[in-house]
Amino acid sequence: MSMVARQIQHQQQTEVKTRKVVERRRTKITLGEKIIASAMAVIAFALIGLMLHNYASIYSLNKDVHQLQGTIAEQSQVNEGLSLQVVELSAPDRILDIATGELGMSLDDNKVKVVQN
Repeated sequence: MSMVARQIQHQQQTEVKTRKVVERRRTKITLGEKIIASAMAVIAFALIGLMLHNYASIYSLNKDVHQLQGTIAEQSQVNEGLSLQVVELSAPDRILDIATGELGMSLDDNKVKVVQN
């Protein structure tokens, strides 16, 4: 019976040893591979964040450009209206009417000098 007990004890020891070997085989991913994979994931997330930041910046600048184009269009319309007023107000007949009527000036053709641009 003692021989049977030794055989059982020997079988239990071999089973324990095989379990340890099996545990080593279960870890297929090493620590270095885990570090590399996590570093790649961090880099990927950083690149995605950078892309989103650039997209947001481009969107903001594009919005500002469209607002400025609208402002430029409005200002050009105002400028056209003002240039039309300048043409109307600088008409020689109007200036002559204001000078003779409101200011009491008289036109003497002998004192007028013609200046050309």
